Amino acid sequence: MTAIRNYDLPGPKARAVLETQAKFLSPSISTPMPLVWERAEDCRVYDVDGNDFIDFTSGVLVANTGHCHPKVVKAIQDQAGLLLNCYDSAHPLRSAFVERLAGLMPEDLDRVLLLSSGSEAIDAALKMARVSTGRDEIIGFDGAFHGRTYGAMSAGGLAGARQGFGPFLPGILRAPFPDYYRMQPGETPESVDAHCLAALEQLLLSQSNGDVAALITETYQGGGGSLVPSARFMRGVRDFCDRHGILLILDEVQASFGRTGRLFAFEHFDIVPDIVVVGKGIASGLPVAAVVARTPIMAGLKPGSLSSTFGGNPLACAAGLASIDVIVEDDLSGNAARIGTHMTGRLKALMERHRLVGDIRGMGLSLAIEFVIDKETKQPNPEVARGFVEHLLRSGLCVMAPIGRNGNVLRIAPPLTITRELADEGLDIIEASLQAF
Repeated sequence: MTAIRNYDLPGPKARAVLETQAKFLSPSISTPMPLVWERAEDCRVYDVDGNDFIDFTSGVLVANTGHCHPKVVKAIQDQAGLLLNCYDSAHPLRSAFVERLAGLMPEDLDRVLLLSSGSEAIDAALKMARVSTGRDEIIGFDGAFHGRTYGAMSAGGLAGARQGFGPFLPGILRAPFPDYYRMQPGETPESVDAHCLAALEQLLLSQSNGDVAALITETYQGGGGSLVPSARFMRGVRDFCDRHGILLILDEVQASFGRTGRLFAFEHFDIVPDIVVVGKGIASGLPVAAVVARTPIMAGLKPGSLSSTFGGNPLACAAGLASIDVIVEDDLSGNAARIGTHMTGRLKALMERHRLVGDIRGMGLSLAIEFVIDKETKQPNPEVARGFVEHLLRSGLCVMAPIGRNGNVLRIAPPLTITRELADEGLDIIEASLQAF
């Protein structure tokens, strides 16, 4: 069993940083944690007071190649002395990057728009769908999180992320998303899927004016609590879109580039979207996102109608190309699948032994622990989730603030380079820490 540490957080240097932050930084950022990062290497984080932590965050699912991978760092350093930005002017790395991205996709997803963030790319995908179809309505799902720009926030259905920011964009329709953990008595995964798919059909009759351009969904609901749909449901969604002439947009901002054990999460479901949005792990920490679509969908876009000051800048492209090389050549998707299976097994065994752990779920190295007050009622337990996160930090395990519709879900997402030994160290900390609750 791993020796469990007991850090006094925040330390003196961290307190000074947090005090300055509290005075000058917008309070709109995520809940401040007592851990103040100074540097990170592969799967370890070091704070300003000299403490080191196992990282189960990947910097919010960004450092898929591990923090500061030498090949990625060198690519950034080499490019930094040549050219940092040239707006929309052509440069060799952008051409190479979009060709590489298109080459990773199914054959007909062959046109790429590079942008700076997932939210920006979601907005662009929605605009693209409206231009391509000449229609304006968008179907989204309850509990979805697509980002914090108005288009992304409007399409999302996570109430906490939207609170206070309305009114939102018109033309957004909402459908239920499968949550197999919270099935009602007598329900089965099959009946839950059937209900959610039937709700899509009913939505066209009760909410729509007959003008639906696209349906947008995450391949798994991240911010909503790491809810993973079945392949049956996702194939049903693809069929629904095909029958009604609706474009399918998949939000893979956090699910792509090996995170779920496949290069792209939609590969698990044997479907192909019309538009896919990727980001986060695409460039190991530099701000890059992309919309990839079939050529006919982008054909109606006029020059200058969708562009970005920083999208596809040379530094970002250098990082992206190097990151893809590492992910593919080192088979990080395969490692995520193997280590994810091992971690899931250990976590499920832990769930059986602990009264507050209601569910373990996820894909690859995007896993989640749902905390409940009682396993029978499944009543959410956000208080324990918050306390557990802080306990883990003080025990040497870097984790994110709780997520989910009720704030009671711990997200586990280490870099895809993690070894079984280090994963077990982190799980030992989780297991030991549970004894305090």
